[in-house]
Amino acid sequence: MKTTVMGSYPKIPAGSGPNVRSAIQRFEKGLLTPSQLFDTYSQVIGRVVDLAFEAQLDRTTDGQIRWYDLFDPVVRDLDNVQSAGLIRLFDNNFYVRHPLITGRLQYQGGTLAAWSREASQRSQVPVKVALPGLFTFLELAEDKSYGNQDALLADLIDVMRLTVKHLEDTGIVEVQWDEPALARNATLSQSLVEEAYRALLDPRIGLDQSIALYWGKSTPWIERLSSLPFSRIYVDAVSEPAILDVLSQTALPMDVGVGLLDARNVRLEEPSEVLQHLEPIILKQGPSKVWIHPNCGLEFLPPDRAEQKVRLLKDIKTLING
Repeated sequence: MKTTVMGSYPKIPAGSGPNVRSAIQRFEKGLLTPSQLFDTYSQVIGRVVDLAFEAQLDRTTDGQIRWYDLFDPVVRDLDNVQSAGLIRLFDNNFYVRHPLITGRLQYQGGTLAAWSREASQRSQVPVKVALPGLFTFLELAEDKSYGNQDALLADLIDVMRLTVKHLEDTGIVEVQWDEPALARNATLSQSLVEEAYRALLDPRIGLDQSIALYWGKSTPWIERLSSLPFSRIYVDAVSEPAILDVLSQTALPMDVGVGLLDARNVRLEEPSEVLQHLEPIILKQGPSKVWIHPNCGLEFLPPDRAEQKVRLLKDIKTLING
């Protein structure tokens, strides 16, 4: 069994050390130079990937420390998209700047690849990047240009394929498509979702590509998404405990990630209780195909609890793998 995290990490430290939020405030007041702010980001990213190594994670992100939100690097790398006003991120007390589409999407690139290369060079653990999935992007974006959802989706697929292609030489190993919009809306056309992801997942790309469903139900999507060439599917067993029974009874053709640590609750899970949920899934899926992780990004937690949740993954893996 393997362990990973999902995406974001708090931008303030659990103890002493560099603090991204305070550094930004000091920079805006003229108290830090651009170089000093850049170095602060780098130091905090270093703390995140060092924690991943200490916790013996099998895969990590850079904590999205340089990112304003999930959409930030995508917006930076695309022409005719800008970060607009703040909107609530689904049912969380957390806000993101929604993408505003002002013209036809055009890929320029550069930012995400640079950030990914920095993380992979710094980390002793293989690094993945979590990006907004196609339908999560569409749900939260404001279209002031296309006026046609099919045309917008077609161009979005094209620029996201280019995004993945330009990550191949950065050293990262996986692109994770975050799709809370699917988990929260089972009425979306499953054939449309399948067709879109078949177009996105280029078999010539030498990176793992996965999909993460959280803050809702995975069960309506498992069968359809299992037919696609994803390397793994990550599910949220905190929001939908019923997915545990599904995974205990149906073997999937790809790896499966089981989100059993609640990344929106400070309570620390008991490793023995997590093991009880995982054992039948491991028996059905096979130990080499099962991953354990928080159900979503860790930025919703106080920094000390986020760090404890990461370290808890090591305890669970040790208990299961002996």
